[in-house]
Amino acid sequence: MRCQHTLEPEPPPRLSQYDKMESSEQSAPLNLAHWLTSREAAEWFAWLSKVDPQAIATLSKLRQELTAEQSQAILNQAQLRQRGVKKFTRAGQMFFTRVGQEQATDEEIAAYKACRFSPGQPLADLCCGIGGDLIALAQRGPTMAVDASPEHLCYAEANVAAYDANLAGTQCGLAEETPLQEFAAWHIDPDRRSDNRRTIKLDHFSPALPQLEMMLRANRNAALKLAPASRLPPEWEEQGECEWITHHRECKQLVVWLGNLAPQPGLRRATRIGNAGQIDSFLGSPNHSYASTEIAACLFDPDPALVASGLVDTLAAELNLARVSPQSHYLTGPLSIEHPLLSRFEVQGVEKIDTKRLKKAITAANWGTLELKQRGLELKLEALRKQLKPRGDGPGTIIFTPTTVGNRAILCQRFE
Repeated sequence: MRCQHTLEPEPPPRLSQYDKMESSEQSAPLNLAHWLTSREAAEWFAWLSKVDPQAIATLSKLRQELTAEQSQAILNQAQLRQRGVKKFTRAGQMFFTRVGQEQATDEEIAAYKACRFSPGQPLADLCCGIGGDLIALAQRGPTMAVDASPEHLCYAEANVAAYDANLAGTQCGLAEETPLQEFAAWHIDPDRRSDNRRTIKLDHFSPALPQLEMMLRANRNAALKLAPASRLPPEWEEQGECEWITHHRECKQLVVWLGNLAPQPGLRRATRIGNAGQIDSFLGSPNHSYASTEIAACLFDPDPALVASGLVDTLAAELNLARVSPQSHYLTGPLSIEHPLLSRFEVQGVEKIDTKRLKKAITAANWGTLELKQRGLELKLEALRKQLKPRGDGPGTIIFTPTTVGNRAILCQRFE
């Protein structure tokens, strides 16, 4: 299935010289995308996988038998596929653009999100890009892919097929022009780039806040993928469930679930997807912080999703923990506390941030491998590591943080 385009009425309108130039510039990437996803290109990809792509003989053969654009596109895709393995298990069969790959939801997060949608019901994925979320949604139910870029749509369709799924259809156009009443629910990843820079202001998104509100009035059953630090309208937080998702120790995205996709509206959720695919979540409302005057036997480093969601103090209150200071997200408490969203460190000593005293403590602990962490401070950790010169045999962790009695270095052992 190719990207669908609106047919021009007959007879076709006369194009100005400017329109002809613009149309030609737009069709060139799409023509190349169609060729890259063809059987002919597949044979070239198979051949390229068996040779050194940087070898002179390889480059010469490509230049002799392909156009310059095709040759460069094949090589670019090979590089993007190598990078894509960080996000997709079938990256070697997929197609990317640089921006599309950067913005795409990775496979594990997409699969987790798709579970919120009822199986078998008609869905729409708006601003689908190269299809990170689309792949998982299409495996869940009949899904329409919508994007303003016909090149991205072409790649998205091929990427869905790489995962043995099919689309209900494709639509080249603006997300806000999609008839959302036709779908049980919809997902959107609005463009968050303003002047080639990331933005967290919804007014700078595309579609922007007014268009998103209009779309929600048409169909409230929606999942909005946003930047973790996005500033949300109060009514979205009141009527929806806001979820911050961590993967590989990084808070990747904020999803605002609305309508029947939000079973517990008004609450926030911090979710961690582990390396083995396990899901751990904490649900609650932001709470007031409490700082301890003493560092207890254990230090806890909250998951980035907890920090981004503002739920650190909520979980701390539930577990009877406290911050080491109002300026730090580190928590302290007894060794017996365990929680999947908290990394644990057994405290072995507390020192002022003084190089000589720290070197002495490191030598006494026989540490040779140092993990240095900080929150609430701006230390140059790599320069500090060189000054400390650990020469022991064992591993150790030093956490630099404000406390209620001043900035401190807390010497710890990480729990595996």
